[in-house]
Amino acid sequence: MTNLTHDVRVIKHIGTSYDVFANFPTVQEALDYMRRLEFANDSWYIVNADGVRLRMNQQGKLEVFHSLIG
Repeated sequence: MTNLTHDVRVIKHIGTSYDVFANFPTVQEALDYMRRLEFANDSWYIVNADGVRLRMNQQGKLEVFHSLIG
């Protein structure tokens, strides 16, 4: 039996903070979820197990998001 951890998070930027919206075992599952619900705007992100923040670009592909603030 495989023990899956749900270390990949879908987060939304609201005001001055980030709220976790959903957790997944893989980035691909989080991306599929975001694509299905059309979350392709700049306030939604995927944070992988290493803490890297990713967002979807206009073509629906993931890119690393570097923010000057938090």
